[in-house]
Amino acid sequence: MTATMERINELSTERAKLYRLALNGQSGNASIRQRILEMSRELDGLWGERRQERAGRREGIDLLVDRAYERAYGKRYDEAVAPILVAEAEDEAVTIAA
Repeated sequence: MTATMERINELSTERAKLYRLALNGQSGNASIRQRILEMSRELDGLWGERRQERAGRREGIDLLVDRAYERAYGKRYDEAVAPILVAEAEDEAVTIAA
């Protein structure tokens, strides 16, 4: 499990406990309400991070592809597919596809 999911689970458990306290008559406690708001904000951000992770942008398939490509070809995938800068290409022979 990722650190992001661990933190989400941790905060969700704590927030559920605070909701139970609030339902048991302690809802007037301003510190409980404030903590619930803080946790909710943090959870919103963490869920955004988790969606990115699941989409492969942070530690998923993109990272695996990049590592495999680097092992196979000695450089990162995004470096290999990046176009050559014009200044660098002036002194190099460039193959033009027809």
